[in-house]
Amino acid sequence: MPHPAPDARLPMPSTRTRTTRRGLAFRLLTMGGALASILSFVIGSAGEATAATTHNPRGAVDSFTVANALVRASGWGFDPDSTASVRVWSTIDGINQTAVLAHNPRPDVAAAFPGAGPTRGFVTSFTVPNGTHRVCIVAANYGAGANTTLRCSTITMNNNPIGDLNVARPGPGGVQVSGWALDPNSTGPVRVAALLDGRPAVMMTANLPRSDIAAAYPYYGAAHGFSGTVSAPDGVHNVCIAAANLAIGSNSGLPCRRVQITHSPLGSLQSSGRLYGTSDWLSVNGWAFDPDTASPSTVAITVDGAATLTMTANRAASNVAASYPAYGSSHGYLGSLHLDGREHLICAVGRNVGLGTDKSLGCFRIPSTGTVTPAAPTGVQAWPGNTAIDLTWTGATSTAAPLTSFSVVMLPGGATVATVSGAARRATIRGLLNGHNYSFGIRATNSLGTGTATWVTTRPSAIPPQFSAAPVSTSHYLRNLTGSAATDTAIARAMGATDASNNPSGHRYLVLLQVGGQDESRKGALLSATSKFVSYPAVVTALKAYLDGYHSKQKPNAPVVVAVGTNNDVDVSQSAGISWAVNVVNPLRSYAPRYPNIEIAGANDIEPGFSATAGESRAWLTGFLAATPGRFVFNGSADGCSPSTAGSSCNNGWRMSDLQWLSGGAAPSRTISLPQIYNSTMPLQWKFISLTGVSGGKPRLYFGGPLTEWTACAQAGSCGSITNVDAWNKLWAAISSSSSTRQYDMPNGTDLRIN
Repeated sequence: MPHPAPDARLPMPSTRTRTTRRGLAFRLLTMGGALASILSFVIGSAGEATAATTHNPRGAVDSFTVANALVRASGWGFDPDSTASVRVWSTIDGINQTAVLAHNPRPDVAAAFPGAGPTRGFVTSFTVPNGTHRVCIVAANYGAGANTTLRCSTITMNNNPIGDLNVARPGPGGVQVSGWALDPNSTGPVRVAALLDGRPAVMMTANLPRSDIAAAYPYYGAAHGFSGTVSAPDGVHNVCIAAANLAIGSNSGLPCRRVQITHSPLGSLQSSGRLYGTSDWLSVNGWAFDPDTASPSTVAITVDGAATLTMTANRAASNVAASYPAYGSSHGYLGSLHLDGREHLICAVGRNVGLGTDKSLGCFRIPSTGTVTPAAPTGVQAWPGNTAIDLTWTGATSTAAPLTSFSVVMLPGGATVATVSGAARRATIRGLLNGHNYSFGIRATNSLGTGTATWVTTRPSAIPPQFSAAPVSTSHYLRNLTGSAATDTAIARAMGATDASNNPSGHRYLVLLQVGGQDESRKGALLSATSKFVSYPAVVTALKAYLDGYHSKQKPNAPVVVAVGTNNDVDVSQSAGISWAVNVVNPLRSYAPRYPNIEIAGANDIEPGFSATAGESRAWLTGFLAATPGRFVFNGSADGCSPSTAGSSCNNGWRMSDLQWLSGGAAPSRTISLPQIYNSTMPLQWKFISLTGVSGGKPRLYFGGPLTEWTACAQAGSCGSITNVDAWNKLWAAISSSSSTRQYDMPNGTDLRIN
């Protein structure tokens, strides 16, 4: 027969019925085995659980809990008028919700009510909307009688996601955020959005382990933490987190934080003074870091406005860790320099990385000691050779008396290894060990004494400097990857072995593996000039095989830099730069140490003619440099830039200063500039791009050599390029035509082919 709907209007039980129940209760007590819930029902002390007449369903709710966004109830029930299982309804504010049958085993009920049968238990669970509601458990009646309300409770429910933004602080790349979030209706991870000043900035998944959350909310487990970085310009920003609802309920806003962001270096010149009060030796110390990277930053010490000493801020500095926990404590610097006895202004300048500008960290005025020895030599450079080092300098200031000589001190050992006349500007130190580091201090002397030394560190090498066209290595447009590990590893291993066999001993090589544009939505790349997609893990698998193959045929004394390249024509952003470093370059860097003569670098074909703006391209490089310690190979073009004027504009709103920054200005010590040299104009463009930086007080660009596509154009039949030897000679001639852009040697030359 059909189950009638629950009826909350139940008549009060009669006196006869109550007396009968009391008598039954005493009989059960003498039996010694009835449950408390059954006795409560029979005696009539369970409130709404008491049946009104002997025809109404009987039962009780043993357990009623509200947890993990669910109401859970269990108990028992039967109808004295039927042997069928009673249907037990849950109601919310009087409206039916779910129904279950009371047909679970309950031998205790059978013992208390011999006619009821052994399967009269029920378990039910159901969700309740947000807000305060009246929730009841009702046993539906069969035949005569009415429904029985077994229990009612008023509860308040929240189904919206909960969580907290625990940390929002400046860190490498912007604002570091971390916290936790979970949806009460699910144990699965919640998606959270970080909002910068009210605008969505970064999406994250709250699936990181948080033992404290597991302890506080054991039903949901530990995997509900989130962490990420929000890119932000200079200024004070409001950072908020929004958690996405998974089931019933709605999205939730978690707490917000206000964060001060600056991209220029932070730090201080904490002290500077003469040692022992009157010495010509000066000590400088302080702390510095660049907010765009956790790596140690560079500090330049100037004397009377002239750059004199460059230090790396990588010493322990507990005050930095306490004030800026995201950056650690290794950001102190300590150094010494030897000056004459005059009064000097000593200043520290934090060198910028990525966004921002160089920043003054403070100055100290050093009083005179009364001595007038020469100033430290300027323009000191070291040129490595085979078991020898060639040292050059531009001069030294000596106002009180003419220079009489220059001397060279070598570390380790501390001995004077060369003395030349005061007119000389060069000294060659021979008999050194290749591959060993040496430091050389060059000091000027006049009749009143010897001045402070300018120091330079280098190592001799068995590979000679490259003053003529370098041996041409083969680079590749990788269009033959398939995403199949078996196919790609065989192709790449053979390619690597062939490339290495063509690179003879006694030279340095650079090989560019141009993968293609990034597709961040799918975490992979679109192969160059195609729409073929290959995932980042598949790229890494193939290129590991390339390294295996290259090593198998690599000649002795022929080190190689393998640069893995993308471009600025698909997904180009700071997060994409981080992704290229984390998903492609760093895994290969971790694999390569097994082959000591192979170095892995990241690369980017950055061109004004591609889709990304200069700002987006700068952001990509900022993210890349912050996410890996590896070197960067710039292999782009200078579309529309002038071949005769520095500081001019290029195509699509780009300027020479943008290309100077991207091709070496952002990280001079980590960047190899490998510009595209396809014709006679391009070398001149790069000369004036380098001059653009020099005129702004930046170091000249370091050109590893030219990139050509002589072979690729022959394969395609649709482009043109001069040979790599011709390109090397033209680029060398262009940068050698000015003392401001001239460099000691140019070790590389590589030509692209299509695979």
